[in-house]
Amino acid sequence: MQKKQATGVDTWAMLPIYGSIFVIICTIFLPWISIPVLKYSKLPTTYTFWNFDECIQNVQRSIQEGGKLKMDAFTIQELEILQNIGQILKVTAVFLIVAMLVCGIVSYKMKKKGVVWVKILFFMSALHPVFIFLLIGAGNVFVNERMGRTIDFINLTIHSYIQMTSWQYGQMIISVLLFLFSGRFLDTQAEKKQQMYIERSMKKDKRIGKRTLLSLLLILAAIPFVIFFGIFFLNDRSDIFISMCIIGLSMIPFCMVFEGRNPQAREILLIAVMAAIAVVGRMAFFMLPQFKPVTAIVIIAGVGLGAEAGFLTGAMAGFVSNFFFGQGPWTPWQMFSFGIIGFLAGVIFSKSKNRKGSREAEWLHVLTLCIFGGLATLVIYGLLMDTSTVFMSSQELTWQAFLAVYISGFPFNVIHAVSTVIFLFFLALPMERKLDRIKKKYGILEV
Repeated sequence: MQKKQATGVDTWAMLPIYGSIFVIICTIFLPWISIPVLKYSKLPTTYTFWNFDECIQNVQRSIQEGGKLKMDAFTIQELEILQNIGQILKVTAVFLIVAMLVCGIVSYKMKKKGVVWVKILFFMSALHPVFIFLLIGAGNVFVNERMGRTIDFINLTIHSYIQMTSWQYGQMIISVLLFLFSGRFLDTQAEKKQQMYIERSMKKDKRIGKRTLLSLLLILAAIPFVIFFGIFFLNDRSDIFISMCIIGLSMIPFCMVFEGRNPQAREILLIAVMAAIAVVGRMAFFMLPQFKPVTAIVIIAGVGLGAEAGFLTGAMAGFVSNFFFGQGPWTPWQMFSFGIIGFLAGVIFSKSKNRKGSREAEWLHVLTLCIFGGLATLVIYGLLMDTSTVFMSSQELTWQAFLAVYISGFPFNVIHAVSTVIFLFFLALPMERKLDRIKKKYGILEV
C-alpha cells in the first residue's frame, strides 16, 4: 500500500460531498415542520426555516377562526417568544449551511487528512434535527397543556399537532452514517487486494451465520421499528421515505453476499427481473381482488436465490407495484409482509435438494412449498396487513378494534392464500429450474 495520498476524486470520497449537498438543500429549500391540523383550514401544513413567522401567523389565524386547534390565541408575549425562536432557527440554519460548505470543501481537498473535521461537521449536522425534535416536543407539550389534553405518548406522537418532516429525519440518518464511516470513505489510499478475493473464494463461506443473524436483526427489529416510527412520529404521511428506508435496510444483508468478491450487474439484474415479474403479475390480475401471484413469486425468489434476495424481491415488488395501485401508509406494511415471507422461504428451503431428485421428490417439494405459501400468506401477510388497517383507520387501539378487523379480513386472506397455493403449484418447479440453470451457467449469487 502506498503512503502517498491519492489525488483526484473517487466514488467513495464523493459520498461526504453528496451528503453535504443534501443537508444544504434540506436546510434551504425543504420543509422541516408539519402541522397537519392546518389542512382543515386550507392553510399550508409544512414550513421551512425561513417562513417560520408565516407558520405562527397561520396557526394564530386557525385558532381565531375556530379551527381544529381548540385553544386560546397566543398572547403578545408568547408571539414575541415564538418570533425569537424563529430568529434562532434561522441563525442555526445559516450556520449549518456554512458548516456543510466547509465540509464539502474539506472532503474534496484534504480527503483523509480532514476526516476529523468532516466528522465534527457531520456530528453538528446530526445534532441539528435532534434540536428541532426537542423543540417540537416542547411545542406539543405546550399545545396539550393549553388544550387541556393529557400529556402522554400517544398525544405527543401519533395524535400530536406539531411534527417534524421526514426530510429532517433523513438529514439525521445521513449525517450519522457519514459521521461513522467518513474515515473509510475518504481513505483513498485503501486498496482492495485481489489476492484477498482469491483466498476468500477458495474457502468455505463462514459468514452465513453472521449474515443470517444480521438479516434477522434487521427484519425483526430494525424494519418494524422504522414502520412504527413512521406511524407515531410521521403520522403515516411519509410513506415514500419509510419505504426507501426499508429498501436500504433490506439491501444490507443482500450486499453482504458480495463481501468476499466484486458483484456483477447480472446478479443484481436477476433480483430486478424477479421483482418485475411479481409487479407485472399483480397488475395482470388487478380485476380479481386478492387473487395475486406476488407472494408466490417472492417465495420462489427466496428459494431459488437465497433468503436475503427473497426479502429484497418482496420489498421491491411491494414498493414498485404501488406506483400503479397507489402509494400510501400501507406500502411499508406490504413491503415488510412480502419481504419476510420471501426471507423465511429462503431460510426454510435453503438446504432443500428435493426439487433436484425424482419426480416424486419434486412433487413433495412442491406440496411442501404450497403448504408453506398458503399458511404464510394467511397468517403472516394477512395478520400484518390487518394490523396496519387498525393503525391507519382506528383512533383507539383496542383489542375489539383488532378483532373486528381480523374477522372481517379473514375471507380476503383466504382468497389470497388460495391464489398463492395455485400459483406455486404451477410455477414453482419451472421457475426454480430456470433459476438453478442461470445460477449454474453464469456462476452468480454463489456464496
